[in-house]
Amino acid sequence: MDSLIELGLQVPVKLDSTLCSRFRCTKSECAACAVVCPAPGAVRLGDGAGNNSAAINAACVACGACVAACPNGAIQLQENDSRVAQRIAQKVRVGEVFRFSCSRAQGRADMVQPCLSRLTEALVLEPIRRGAQRVEMCAPDCSGCGLKKAAPQWERTLAFSQALCESAGLGAARLSSVRTPVGDAEEIRLPARAPNSRRRLFGSIAERWKTSGNAPFPESGVADEAEPEVFRHLVQRHSENPKRMDLLRVLDALPGLKVTTKEVSTTGFPLAQMEVDRRCVGCSVCETLCPTGALTHREEGGTYTLEFDAAQCTGCRICESACYHQVLHIRETVDLSLLFERSRVTLLSAQLSQCRGCGERVLGDAAEYCLACQVSGDRRDTVARSFFSGGI
Repeated sequence: MDSLIELGLQVPVKLDSTLCSRFRCTKSECAACAVVCPAPGAVRLGDGAGNNSAAINAACVACGACVAACPNGAIQLQENDSRVAQRIAQKVRVGEVFRFSCSRAQGRADMVQPCLSRLTEALVLEPIRRGAQRVEMCAPDCSGCGLKKAAPQWERTLAFSQALCESAGLGAARLSSVRTPVGDAEEIRLPARAPNSRRRLFGSIAERWKTSGNAPFPESGVADEAEPEVFRHLVQRHSENPKRMDLLRVLDALPGLKVTTKEVSTTGFPLAQMEVDRRCVGCSVCETLCPTGALTHREEGGTYTLEFDAAQCTGCRICESACYHQVLHIRETVDLSLLFERSRVTLLSAQLSQCRGCGERVLGDAAEYCLACQVSGDRRDTVARSFFSGGI
């Protein structure tokens, strides 16, 4: 459901609810967008009582920190990452340093953003992909900035990007931050081009107008009149994570790529590796609630197979928290080389059968009863033993 947030007509943000962890599962504790948002009241998190999704209202200042912070790519600005990447590609000078800067950093830079926290890992690595020798992020002291609450986000993005560079065999030193005095930033302009035709000229003006925030938003009357989709139908939809797909495309195109193993903590990075124990009953709740489609199952020839794509996983832990039998376990570390290899792994493969007690399906040849019947049977046996031993 790719819908514009309707709480204010001038909100320059779109939210795909099907990619929001909080929307898909009330047990989700994700608050990445709210944590980094510097505008008081711009992000509102649901209370868990039927509407747990995040919402962004007219207090939004379009700094873009929430876009970079959301691991599932649920939030997009009017000038999306693809357009920013195109502007970066036009300014890269092969073999030279590419500089990002915030608007408060003194000096010239190849690209100036209101806040460096607008940058995602894909955008930080884009100059390297295009042939830049190094990337520098010019940042002044953020303590006097009105967007200072967002500052930790660009530091996390830089750390993740450096780790990816190291795993790609390029070295973390290709990316760095430079402390810069507070002042006025100047963006280096592209060389003047030959005059365009009238059609191209007006097309360019229209495109700039759309991304400036002055253009009207698409009419939403049709969407308002349509009946809202049932939640169980919405969660069956797994939208493509645009943020992760952009990153994977950039990683594939890095020059001199030599993938090496690099283990990092799942605490600081939007990735995960997981394991499933044999108590899994094949209910597929984890697959249904997964925002990005990292978990999928197949049923062929009486066999249930659960597969996992680590490159699509963002470590939201919905699967782990929603699993009734607690059979999914997230590892404490993850290997970044999985983002480059992108192979699906089989977490579980077992024969399907029926429980002798209730008729529900169970996994495994040796399993005669489902877990619920096993628990109730164990309780009955305990009561019986206590009765015959004189305990009751």
